Amino acid sequence: MQAQKKDYIWNSIGSFLQSAISPILLIVITRLNGVGDSGLFSFAMSLSVVFWAISLWGGRTYQVSDVKKDFSSGDYIVVRFISSLIVAVFSISFCILSGYDLIKTELIMVLVSFKILESIADSMYGVLQIHNRLYIVGISLTMKSVFGFMLFTLVDILTKNIIYGALSIFIVNIAVVIFYDIPWMKHVESVGLTKKNIMQAGKIMKKTAEVFVVVFLTMFSLNIPRYFLDKYHYDQIGYFGIMAMPITLLTLFISFVLQPNVVNLSELLKEKKIKEFTKIVSKIDFITFTLGILFVVSSYLIGVWALNTVFGIDINNFRIDLTIMVIGAVANAFVSIYVNLLIILRRFKGQFYTLLVTNILAVVLSVYLIDRLAMLGSVLVFMIISFLQAIILLFIYKRSLKNVIMLSEDKVRYE
Repeated sequence: MQAQKKDYIWNSIGSFLQSAISPILLIVITRLNGVGDSGLFSFAMSLSVVFWAISLWGGRTYQVSDVKKDFSSGDYIVVRFISSLIVAVFSISFCILSGYDLIKTELIMVLVSFKILESIADSMYGVLQIHNRLYIVGISLTMKSVFGFMLFTLVDILTKNIIYGALSIFIVNIAVVIFYDIPWMKHVESVGLTKKNIMQAGKIMKKTAEVFVVVFLTMFSLNIPRYFLDKYHYDQIGYFGIMAMPITLLTLFISFVLQPNVVNLSELLKEKKIKEFTKIVSKIDFITFTLGILFVVSSYLIGVWALNTVFGIDINNFRIDLTIMVIGAVANAFVSIYVNLLIILRRFKGQFYTLLVTNILAVVLSVYLIDRLAMLGSVLVFMIISFLQAIILLFIYKRSLKNVIMLSEDKVRYE
């Protein structure tokens, strides 16, 4: 019990700081450099997150929920190296084909490199989590966030250059991975990387291709409205990044309540303890819904004032837009929950088609609405798509769980 409490506390602190660093850096950049650099940074960071989704091929949820030990820890780590190489090539090609200028391209590539390193470290975190060392993960994330923020701020004050600031975060992460993450991983498990790992990694990538596509589409859908706002109304992209802070906070909350329960939920499912499984899920749903209501009410009453005060800007004209975005963020929180639950249940096809179709719809709506309505169009697209995804994924989850229960009852009947 004491160990679980330690895991929960440190994982909460680390996850909070990891999720908070991006919006906090936006505050620093907005106040030191202005809304222009803030918009450039938020766009580059959001794009790097999309590429990050590719480098996270398979995901830690799949790795940690592999309770049958179909693959070794080394196999999962090699997958991240392969997927990261793919990301490096693809991201460079994307920037060139998009015709981005040198400054935008350099910033994107620095942040993509940072997210690639984060992805490789995440596979090591999976090893630590399996061995009940989630608190080590939390400490690692805390160091990366605190020292990264401090160095970025110092560099930005001295140079007023966000590319140099982003490089400083990358350097901090390299240091923590080399001197903390790797030694701790080797302490709990001897992980050797061999040619066999490469062969097994290919099998994992094939087996988790659906997981990869699902995670990628989930990340991608969050950035479709942002991409088209940058395309049609570049002057508002900085404000969009600032108003997207509630999404970060709710995503952070999901990691608080869901990530520490992944192993437990996987074990309960393996042991066919469906009542205990659904009880935990119901609790997560209730807390998310309650917090979501508080977020929506707070954003309408004091959201604009809070963002104006923190960022030192004026977004009074975006009060309704902010409220709509927060409503969408609540729906998106449930999307994140059910995506992870369906991964634990090993049900991929339904969520794949759901996310694929809704992403296509998001593109169509973005072309039509954002060009005409600017910021209002972007937040409407985000809200509509998030609600559609949440409703459909809830239905798929219920149906999948019902199938698991029926299979479990049939097994008991025939034994």
